[in-house]
Amino acid sequence: MKIRVFRIAGAFAIAGLAGCANQQVKDRALIDQFMHDTAGQYESDSGAQLFIVPVRSRMVTDESVYIERSDAKGTFGRLLDLKVSEDGKKVVQAALTFTQEGQWRNLRENPELFTALLPKDVRPAGTCNIQPAADLNSVSYSCGGSAPETFRRK
Repeated sequence: MKIRVFRIAGAFAIAGLAGCANQQVKDRALIDQFMHDTAGQYESDSGAQLFIVPVRSRMVTDESVYIERSDAKGTFGRLLDLKVSEDGKKVVQAALTFTQEGQWRNLRENPELFTALLPKDVRPAGTCNIQPAADLNSVSYSCGGSAPETFRRK
């Protein structure tokens, strides 16, 4: 009788772990799809430039993209920490800014520098909302409470 109970409990534990692994695979696929759909260079009607590239910054976040926006006022970069929402339906984009902007120059040209980022090198900077269009030729971009702006692929 005891062996039977252990077998049943073991079956439930395996099923639970498989469910967890399945959810992790689904979450990873959703994030990978987001990265694929949004990566690239964009331009707005006002002439602003937007650059989005997946990067590896394992000491700071598991999944991330670097965004760099340039316009007449200047250039700023953010690291986006990507997570899947509680309901599993969308990618939540938490913005991180660099604590010493000058130290992290030319990240767009040298993405390997992201592997050297440490948690002390970034701080939370709100959220961003980057949504690809259905045809993947443009994105709606808003970060830090800014009004949404449409950028088209270059």
